[in-house]
Amino acid sequence: MRTRAPALAACALLIASPLAAAQGGRDVRIDISKAGGRIRIHCELLTAPSVGAAEPTPATAAEVLANDLDHSAVFAVSRAWAGQEPGDAQAVVSGQWMVSGRTIRLTGEVHDLPARRSIMVREYRGTIDNWRLLVHRFADDVVLQFTGEPGVACSRLAFVASEGRNKELYVMDFDGAGLQALTADRSIALSPSWSYDGSLILFTSYRGGGGPRIYVIHSGGGKAYLISGRPGLNTSATYSPDGREIACTLSQDGNSEIYRLDARGESPHRLTDNSAIDTSPAWSPTGREIAFTSDRDGTPQVYVMDREGGNVRRLTYDLSYTDSPAWSPKGDRIAFVNRSAGGFDIYVCLADGRGLKAVVTGGSNENPRWSPDGRHLVFASNRDGESALYVSDLDDGSPRRLTTGGLHAMSPAWSPFIPAANSP
Repeated sequence: MRTRAPALAACALLIASPLAAAQGGRDVRIDISKAGGRIRIHCELLTAPSVGAAEPTPATAAEVLANDLDHSAVFAVSRAWAGQEPGDAQAVVSGQWMVSGRTIRLTGEVHDLPARRSIMVREYRGTIDNWRLLVHRFADDVVLQFTGEPGVACSRLAFVASEGRNKELYVMDFDGAGLQALTADRSIALSPSWSYDGSLILFTSYRGGGGPRIYVIHSGGGKAYLISGRPGLNTSATYSPDGREIACTLSQDGNSEIYRLDARGESPHRLTDNSAIDTSPAWSPTGREIAFTSDRDGTPQVYVMDREGGNVRRLTYDLSYTDSPAWSPKGDRIAFVNRSAGGFDIYVCLADGRGLKAVVTGGSNENPRWSPDGRHLVFASNRDGESALYVSDLDDGSPRRLTTGGLHAMSPAWSPFIPAANSP
């Protein structure tokens, strides 16, 4: 029997407010048009009148801030406390860190170099328990100031971690902090997927000793509610961009097909009708199209269809075995995996299949998922000998391994931009 999840509300945990910039700050301009390069930015230590030994120190907060900016794929960061000079940096980031009881106030500042004219000043307030979120919000606002889009420091990752024969569902902040187990079923959890506002996570589970069923759980933890427990397979569930529908794989009619359900798991509408195996649906950002995997041409390949199941077309013809499509937030690109001699490589192409490019190779790399700003891909890989999560910034450099508390991690899912009111 399916149970409807109750409405879940969250409270704002911090307030960010603009402060008056210095005289002439509105006229400051920074050139960010350097082709192919990152904006050079210099981080200084945060200042504080006094900080107790047990409190988060300004030095710790400054390091988190610098890491956030460095991992944004927008900035090349130098650190004053590491003895690094500003060099040709275009801007400097600094601020004040004040602790009063259990309340923290961060006043973040950005100035141009070398004139040090004010570009941005913001104030953030929160509690000691939530101090990292203040820093993340400042980092995301710095990215917003320079690019017109917020950064991803406040985003979160859901993933599956293997513990012996069991696989449990976890969430954590993008930088590895705030690790939290959402399930402890001593069973197998698979395929997490976020709701559009970051408040809910769909996943598949074998909990209770039955076959694979689809559940939903609050991203902050709590009880999991059954969405679909129909006969056969219930897998690969993902919310539509507006959160009103779910695309998933069901085999209730004897074959694995793509279905569309309402958000409660009711009103099933079959989208594919083929003797082949159809699975792994992925919504386009507009909600008008769905990418999926099918072996209808002999080997698994990625296809795209309209939301009603019509106008089916194969995405690529140059690769022999593709799977796990993921649509970019802007809808212009699709990431997927292609089988290679060592396992799987990650490819990206335009939404019509043109511009095919391998972006992650080496080892076996699976389940690519886009960041909400479209600058990064998170994926699982065994390139270091064990299953772990990595991020590729797509512009340069090698994939960066994420901290997951020593867990053997797989099947990642990147949250959308999370409003302050829904932050953990």
